[in-house]
Amino acid sequence: MRHPEPRTRKTYRNPVIYAMELRDRMAAEGISRAELARRLGVSRARVTQWLDLLELPEQVIMDALAKGDSWSRQVITERKLRGSSR
Repeated sequence: MRHPEPRTRKTYRNPVIYAMELRDRMAAEGISRAELARRLGVSRARVTQWLDLLELPEQVIMDALAKGDSWSRQVITERKLRGSSR
């Protein structure tokens, strides 16, 4: 009898940390937003949305970083981050 495969738990990324990783990848590989978008299979606009998170007020970024990364549930969203900068 075959046992079913255990379900993998979905993890959520901290959008600010992810944006920092993308920025660092662009710098390390010397690529543009357009090239990064092609490699990720997303639009250039989506890459810009992620990178724009790094232009939020410093306190918003610090608060987001304090929450860590790889969550079992979505702790903060990009929308909430953008809304907290107003």
